[in-house]
Amino acid sequence: MKALIMGGGMSGLATAINLLDLGVEVELIEADEILGGRASSWKDEDGDMIDNALHVFFPYYVNLLRFFDRMGIADNILWKKSEFAYMLPGGKPAVMRFTDLPAPLHAAAAFLPMLKDYKAIPRWKMLFGGLTLSRALMYSQSTIDGLDDITFSQWAERLAPRGCLKQMEPGVNGLTFTPSSMISAKVMLNWIRKVFASTGTAKVGFANGGLGDIWVGTCLDYIKKKGGKVELKKAVTAIAVKNGKVDSVTVNGRQKRRADLYVSAIGPFAMRKVLPEEAFTYTYFQDLLHFTMAPSLSLQVWFDRSLTDIETTIFSNDCIFNTYADLANVLPHIFKGGTMFEMVLSPADHILGLPDEVIFNTAIGQIRELFPSARDAHVRKYKVVRERQGVYRALPGMERHRPYQRSPYTNLYLTGDYTKTHVSSGGMEAAIWNANRCAEIIAQDKLGKQITLNTEFQPDTGLIPYIRLGLGAALVWAGFRLLRCLRR
Repeated sequence: MKALIMGGGMSGLATAINLLDLGVEVELIEADEILGGRASSWKDEDGDMIDNALHVFFPYYVNLLRFFDRMGIADNILWKKSEFAYMLPGGKPAVMRFTDLPAPLHAAAAFLPMLKDYKAIPRWKMLFGGLTLSRALMYSQSTIDGLDDITFSQWAERLAPRGCLKQMEPGVNGLTFTPSSMISAKVMLNWIRKVFASTGTAKVGFANGGLGDIWVGTCLDYIKKKGGKVELKKAVTAIAVKNGKVDSVTVNGRQKRRADLYVSAIGPFAMRKVLPEEAFTYTYFQDLLHFTMAPSLSLQVWFDRSLTDIETTIFSNDCIFNTYADLANVLPHIFKGGTMFEMVLSPADHILGLPDEVIFNTAIGQIRELFPSARDAHVRKYKVVRERQGVYRALPGMERHRPYQRSPYTNLYLTGDYTKTHVSSGGMEAAIWNANRCAEIIAQDKLGKQITLNTEFQPDTGLIPYIRLGLGAALVWAGFRLLRCLRR
């Protein structure tokens, strides 16, 4: 049995490996000149590493970590301390540092220094914001799933004054490339519940080098060793359907390719352009039209001196950038001498059309305000990265439009981080989860096998069940007292 996989991003590569392990013949084609999709890197003309974006890992990426372990590359993730730094004008950071206490006490202890040092909003708003986030930690998964029809800011403003979660905005932007006024509440609450579940889950991991070197090359070697074929610069330009199944795909506008089954690992935007008109008689494929792009850019700036000693993620409000890191501190063996900021520029809807120089000049002015030592530093070079950017925008209600991996055509399957999953809105963990799920379904449909590749993240609940029980008992007691008063 031969499978043609269209797309060589993270999900396409993982699906190829899964199918090869099942004994399926695999041919993978990729439109780009490199593999990896959004999780990629390359070298510039100076030999410096260029990432398409700042990639970080969290412990709740359990399926991604298992896949990396399977590939023998799990040690290439460098785990940092359980803390987040918020850089304020003048060079003084406010740090949320988690200590080894049971949940939710660990979060409360981490929040107290923020209450003192974070100056972007009044302390009373910070306090409301902290109480609001603590409530999110108490939610069950079913409660979070039911909040997909409102935005994160709408959810927050039901519980606290407007602007009380300003400190969360850079993280929202960096994770989803979307403002909190547009992103689904479910998406962010799911992330908060997992990352803030315990001190251990609040760790941030960085790739020990370029993702193109660490995982893409390893996957390519594995595929070739198993007999799989991989071709670059082969874009799918049309999909032909006959008798309720895919008959062939056209590559680069002229060459037809045939297989027993087809797996689309390309995004919804490309997929809806190559489907035949008859596909859109199905609601399944109509759902692809609901997807819109959440654009982003990345900026890398090399300075001739060190501007900070922070070696984890940094957040800043009211800047063209929001989430960033000094990779000279994170990876000093790779970025030697001075600071190298890698910065996420999002939401980027309003800056995509700006020249690189304008984007850089805006960013450098804000960097110098946040890091006074940058005013005397020399910028050795900078790079605005536009390649392989953006994700789908997880607007309220989008969960119902994410397609399942099994399509209405009997030999066509979909994978990719935008397809149906409960683990996150998108990103690397969703990409691997969907690659695993796609292989599980193909094994069942075409090979008559029942396999399980995915696992579930199990957060440490700490004291939360006891607190819920106590709150429930308090509500019952209060209701009983009220009823007695009314009877009198």
